[in-house]
Parts: sequence; C-alpha cells; structure tokens
Amino acid sequence: MMRCDAQYYWCRLDISSRPENAAVVRRAVERIAIEAGLTPAETDDLDLAVTEACANAIRHGSPEKERSTVRVTFFLAPECVLVEVHDQGPGFTEGSRRAPAAGELREGGYGLHIMRQLMDDVEIIWHRGTTVRLVKQRVPERAPSVSGAAAEPIPAFA
Repeated sequence: MMRCDAQYYWCRLDISSRPENAAVVRRAVERIAIEAGLTPAETDDLDLAVTEACANAIRHGSPEKERSTVRVTFFLAPECVLVEVHDQGPGFTEGSRRAPAAGELREGGYGLHIMRQLMDDVEIIWHRGTTVRLVKQRVPERAPSVSGAAAEPIPAFA
C-alpha cells in the first residue's frame, strides 16, 4: 500500500444509487484535479477510475437500489489525491477481482483491472459495506502547496 496522508479532507458527497448522479461526482473530480495540479491525462485517469468505482457501487453495492446511498470522499494531501467510494453492499468474490486473461472475452469484470491500471494504488476494504480507495500521486513540482485551508471543505457544489 502506497502511503498517502489522508488527514487533508477536501469534500464528501452522499449520492443516491442512481446512475445519473455520477455527473455530480465527475464535477467534484474535476475540481479536485484542478486543486491538485493534475495534468489533463491524470485528470482523465482519476475521472475514469472514480466513475468506474461509483458505477460498480451503484450497480452492485446498493442492496435497496435507489434508496441506497453511495458515499464518495475526497482527500487532497501534499503527496496525493485519495478518493474513497463506499457502498452498503456485501462486496464481491475473489474471482471477480482477477484481471481478465489475454484473449478472454467476457461481459463485465474489467472495472477493478482498469482502476488498477490508471491509479497509483487501489485498495478494497470490506467493513460495513465495501470501500474502494483510489490513490493518485501528485508530482511535487507541479502540485500547488497544500496549506491549512485545504483541510477545510471547499463549497464546490450549489
């Protein structure tokens, strides 16, 4: 597990488990990517990984479907951006976590593999639901400094 000091809380979104709510999460990803000084390519990687984690949480981790909630928490630390996507579902099996074999065609099952390719670290935590923790390292020369203000939530959404 790569170290990322997650003491720098940025914002939290609690969304109902509806696919259209992914747009709200994407706006938050764009905002934190700007704050973090990520390149457009890094922003795209973060956006795709977070969107995939949210889609999985909505599709598989919502026992009461639209009445269930997916929590997305963003942290901005000097060394990284950390995003946690938490749902209330039971998790998934070890078999569904493996990367598809070369030439293997199957419907679905690529999300975790894609997240691992795009992020610097991906961790799955099973405790009172499932949490997918995604880490994207920041390049120190490009990243703006994080001051005490970064520990405060930024009103990004009205």
